[in-house]
Amino acid sequence: MIVQFEARHWERVRVGGEHYLCLKQGEGLVVIQERCRHRGGPLGLGTWDEKTQCIVCPWHEMVNSPRELGRRKVPSVRVGNVMTILVPDPA
Repeated sequence: MIVQFEARHWERVRVGGEHYLCLKQGEGLVVIQERCRHRGGPLGLGTWDEKTQCIVCPWHEMVNSPRELGRRKVPSVRVGNVMTILVPDPA
């Protein structure tokens, strides 16, 4: 399924039961599955550290490093102000 939404840091989108989060990473934007690796906490409700590019999960304060966040990337393309992602069809 192809989904489009505004291309900006910390923009969240829900597709079926899954949440996705757009993040600034380096000079560009990436989209990740929004679940924390620890207990699936909603990273979009966590705290972003601009300096380290980490997200602290709001549930248990687990730090999600850029490397960890990179493992959650979904295929995405930015054209202007629109981010397009490819996600599995919701069940």
